[in-house]
Amino acid sequence: MEDVKTILRKGIELWNAHDREGFLALYDEKVSYVDEATGHTIVGREELGKGFYDLWTDAYPDNELKDIVVFAEDERVCFEGRFVGTNTGIFHGVDGEVPPTGKLIDAPFVFIAEVRDGKVASAHHYYDRLLALEQEGILTVEKLFAQLPVS
Repeated sequence: MEDVKTILRKGIELWNAHDREGFLALYDEKVSYVDEATGHTIVGREELGKGFYDLWTDAYPDNELKDIVVFAEDERVCFEGRFVGTNTGIFHGVDGEVPPTGKLIDAPFVFIAEVRDGKVASAHHYYDRLLALEQEGILTVEKLFAQLPVS
């Protein structure tokens, strides 16, 4: 059986090579994925492909995971890094679609997974949603506070 860190490192390589099928093959057919920034949960490899892989690669076709640090204990593996890409495609998010801005984002993230029988069985993805929106020029803290009711 492959080491859990090896499986996730292979996933990073396949992601950066834009190998959708290879990347998804590392995940259990019934994988559970939680986007911690939105609270959205995806169940199943096919849905992970549409709701996670396609979401990010369609919106940021030139994306790359950079500065990755991987550590693990038993069946749990964690990696942190930066997602870097230019928004030249539509972002089909849970809350609606965002048209391309043409802007580059460089956003830190953490991905924690549990590996069972050589496949990723569950994953939790943590990132700063506001930072990405600010880098896109879609929302700023100033705009957010300007929308709050004055008491």
